[in-house]
Amino acid sequence: MSQQIEITFLENDASATVELLDDDAPEASRLLWQILETPLIGRAVHAIYAGPAVLVQIPERHGEPKGGQIPVENETQHPAPGDIMLLPPADDESEDIWGEPGTEAGVTLAIFYGDQGRPFSPSGWQPGVVVGKVTKGLGSLREACRKVRFGGAQRICVAREACEEKVTDVVLNSDGASLGNPGPAGAGFVIKSRAGRVLAEGSVPLEPTTVNVAEYRGLIDGLLKAQRLGARRVHALMDSQLVVRQLSGEYRVKAKNLRPLYQWASKLISSFDAFKCEHVPREQNARADELAGEAAKRSKEQHKK
Repeated sequence: MSQQIEITFLENDASATVELLDDDAPEASRLLWQILETPLIGRAVHAIYAGPAVLVQIPERHGEPKGGQIPVENETQHPAPGDIMLLPPADDESEDIWGEPGTEAGVTLAIFYGDQGRPFSPSGWQPGVVVGKVTKGLGSLREACRKVRFGGAQRICVAREACEEKVTDVVLNSDGASLGNPGPAGAGFVIKSRAGRVLAEGSVPLEPTTVNVAEYRGLIDGLLKAQRLGARRVHALMDSQLVVRQLSGEYRVKAKNLRPLYQWASKLISSFDAFKCEHVPREQNARADELAGEAAKRSKEQHKK
């Protein structure tokens, strides 16, 4: 029997069951199953060019091939209602072919809910892999997708089992890296539930800058993601004593280049019901540190061109 996953729109309590196409797309099915080792909670947005489709960006997690590469199998130019596709990132990041969710690394999960769907971008056909088909709840899924189309982005959960988690309390690990200080830089963050379930990760290349700027950007990008997940209480963990003590008021923000970032972070913090920031040793921040380092390396490569 083929493996199944569940797609749940958390704000509408609408869900659908998807059967993975183990025979037609074995490698892609294994990839998606591996990605969903822990439930993915993200933001569903409506496609601009692909017709009746809702898109969910999947960051690199649980062994997904770096750079968003996907197996080439079971491709189609004419997805049917209920088809679930995996799509690679745009070749040209500036094009941002889906309009949303942006240029983060990772693949996109496309949920086609109506007729005349097409994996299409301004530059032409965008190859994609049909990895699953909705076997239960297509009507409910269609209504939820229409609400995304006319009402805007909504929170979605894609998981191996039904997901009923309401994200209110999260733990945010963040970090920044700079190759040269100043030099090519990157920001990284990991968001987990209180129970330790990974909800989101981010690895963001930055323009050449200092490590302190990158540290602030890691926190800011993590807070922005926590907002999109619907979190109301955030426990932030960082290995930068400077940023932690500035946010607590123990240190003044003297550097001019940090003041706008401090103000931005403070504004985001005030939007949550509760916020706590704590310093931790680097080894307790290893994954965020790794993501920041990877982003800095990508920044270095980008500036070689």
